[in-house]
Amino acid sequence: MAETQVPRDRFVVGYIADARGYDALEFASFMAEGIDAEVRIVMVLPEPNVFGTASVGTPVPSDHIYSHQLRDWADDALRRVPEGIHAQVDFRFNDSAPHGLLDAAAELDAKMIVIGAQAGPLLGKFTLGSVANALLHASPVPVGLAPRRFTNPGGGVQRVTGIYGTRSGSEVVIGRSVVRAVRRDVPLRLVSLVQIDQIAPRDVREITDEARRFGGEQLEAVASGLLDSGRATIEIAEGHRLEDALAKIEWRPGDVAYLGSSRLGRGLSVFLGSRARRILDALEVPVVVLPSEYLD
Repeated sequence: MAETQVPRDRFVVGYIADARGYDALEFASFMAEGIDAEVRIVMVLPEPNVFGTASVGTPVPSDHIYSHQLRDWADDALRRVPEGIHAQVDFRFNDSAPHGLLDAAAELDAKMIVIGAQAGPLLGKFTLGSVANALLHASPVPVGLAPRRFTNPGGGVQRVTGIYGTRSGSEVVIGRSVVRAVRRDVPLRLVSLVQIDQIAPRDVREITDEARRFGGEQLEAVASGLLDSGRATIEIAEGHRLEDALAKIEWRPGDVAYLGSSRLGRGLSVFLGSRARRILDALEVPVVVLPSEYLD
């Protein structure tokens, strides 16, 4: 079910030469494998007056004191990208790292901003620092979160998992998950938290209904075809607590999970509510958080 003449996706990686940056770059490379995608490794630096007259987007700022170190960081980052994936390093100047990444994503028409987890406790794969929190309250494009010490398993995404409930925004998760699975020609798994929401089955819309709401009748037909062919499966997460239900979900190398934003999000921006944060705390795989009304 491969698409033809698909425009190149561009992933902006919020990069710094430490464990968080390495995790983010591993995740972006993982997402880029097998599709026509470009990885933009973006390092946000203080305003240009610190670096002389270097301009936005230059490969290496020309300041004679810092250029050697920055060139080393850029070369090391590019060496970490698997062969066959187009990658480029950009230096952006902004006193705010989140603003620098948002500006880069807008200028480059990026499909996603990817960041790594903050260093933190041994338990839990995701600890959100100030940059992640800022992006998860403001980004108009999906935000990819790499779990701590994530290693690219190689071979690209092998399965797309959409995690959704009955609250507003489920059509974005289902529709986007269908599109991504078809685009990559990989199986789709939809995990329903309907039991956690304590909604009667008769009150739950079919995933084909949600797909139609997201992308129209054509996507509804695609979703139906995936279900009929066995390429899409639906699991119901049950448990007295959200964490208990999520603990029963099995994961394997090559999985990526999609989550929706809180319905409190402002229009086309991401807003990670308390429920999504609890889901995030229970996961060990890379996660993509979608803006509340994201339709791409």
